[in-house]
Amino acid sequence: MNPYRVVLVEDEIPARTVFRHFIEERADLFTLVGEAEDGRDGLELFLKHKPELVVTDITMPGMNGLEMLSEIEKSGERPPQIIILTCHQDFHYAQQAIHLKAAAYLIKDDCLSDPGLLTRTMEELASQVNSLDETREKHLQLEQQVRLSEVEIEQSLFLDMLLNPAAEAKWLRSLEDSQLPLHGQSFKVLLLELDRNSLRFPIDQLEELKLWQFAGVNVLKELLAGIGPHKVIALDKGRFLAIYTDTSKAMRPNLPEQVLDSFAANLKMSCIALQCSFGQGLKARPEALKRLASAPYPFFYRFGESIAIEDWEQIARFQRIPEPLSRFWSKVLKKALLEPHLNTAALEQERLSLYRQAMEQSWDPEQIKSLYLRVFLDMSHNVIGAEGGADLEADLRKKMELCQTFNSVHEATCDYFRKLQQLQEGGRKIDASITRIIQHMREDLSYPYKLEELAASINYSVPYFSSMFKKAVGESFIQYLTRLRIEKAKLLLLTTDHKTFEISESIGFENYRSFNRIFKKEAGVSPSDYRRMGMGMPQ
Repeated sequence: MNPYRVVLVEDEIPARTVFRHFIEERADLFTLVGEAEDGRDGLELFLKHKPELVVTDITMPGMNGLEMLSEIEKSGERPPQIIILTCHQDFHYAQQAIHLKAAAYLIKDDCLSDPGLLTRTMEELASQVNSLDETREKHLQLEQQVRLSEVEIEQSLFLDMLLNPAAEAKWLRSLEDSQLPLHGQSFKVLLLELDRNSLRFPIDQLEELKLWQFAGVNVLKELLAGIGPHKVIALDKGRFLAIYTDTSKAMRPNLPEQVLDSFAANLKMSCIALQCSFGQGLKARPEALKRLASAPYPFFYRFGESIAIEDWEQIARFQRIPEPLSRFWSKVLKKALLEPHLNTAALEQERLSLYRQAMEQSWDPEQIKSLYLRVFLDMSHNVIGAEGGADLEADLRKKMELCQTFNSVHEATCDYFRKLQQLQEGGRKIDASITRIIQHMREDLSYPYKLEELAASINYSVPYFSSMFKKAVGESFIQYLTRLRIEKAKLLLLTTDHKTFEISESIGFENYRSFNRIFKKEAGVSPSDYRRMGMGMPQ
């Protein structure tokens, strides 16, 4: 057991010397961590060392002992056991000492005539420190257990209601018990989710998540306490649902902003929030509430604001992206990313344009992610042959899984494209002219590309063009073009019923025999055999 830390506060040097000696004689139990000659210095020592025991005189110059004890009480630190030493047999002082939770009140003369009195008293109080700590710890554990149970009960009740229509009536009764309106009166719902890209732990680490849920519920309850009746529910994957009515009618700042600021300040956690207003009582719109609480991407297009539930439902009915528009936006984004001198302005303009169209037409977030991934993958194959590109692709896929908003998808792609640029030749800038040619080749293989013609189109010499091209993709112009054409031929052989000579023409081979020879060299079998093998047909 570690010795109990003691601070001694006494302005008379002879008395302080004697009391120090008494304490040091019991070094097995006590460590004197500091001495002071007035209350101000004593307070500083207490705040610095946080001792279990404070032995203090009352009457001292400057701040006296009782004033010091009052400041200790106000400090919010764990209160120490206090022994008052005084020459005054004055009940008035004793009363104040008791009010300030002093545990013992000793007359100095008694301590001097009985050298063991002070240390015996300290020993008795030291034994109580352990008891008090254990009691306090048990109380805190019990309180936390009860509150954690409340969080789990609320969560269980709500999830049961989501999955089982028969449980809906029971859950609505629990809202009524919380004085939330079931009929007529409007109410608001705040949906909050921890930002998965900023989490300091994996979202599927349940024990860690439970602690943050508990803390988050407490923060939300504290914010809503002064507003009106409310219920806070911790859901799966770091999501919270707060249902409340504003009965105070006071002018207040934007609640989603307040919540985000509070989570950042108190929990050091970034969040995404959305507030939806319901015009009628809870009983009228339970299905809308269920959809909001269980939506996979509730914040994808709108967050950090307050909107009517009807408006949210409109943008949450996701639709597939038409293929022609998907191809169009893929080209637009590639061009914006690859133009170095227009990068920032072009990207922001295209981001806004795509965001507006995607939100207006409620495009599926998963397809938006696929669109951006496809853009990145195309550029990584076109732009770089450097080691590390495959790792970036894998990392971006993981990052995309965590993205909860349109903006986070866009920003993640841009961030990884910048990393892609840095990989090229130790971070040298990508040659935009070469990159545009590569992009055009991938999009249209039917054209009979010639090295000399392409070099002349951007005013490069043939040797310089060949060198820059190989740096960009890691292989020569002829090797790269041939690989693209054979890959496209394989795809067409397996997914269409086009004749072999038609496929040959569509990918830019002027000579059918040449196509057959090169295909067999690259694939190991003829085009016809490749198709039969892919279809599972016998040769």
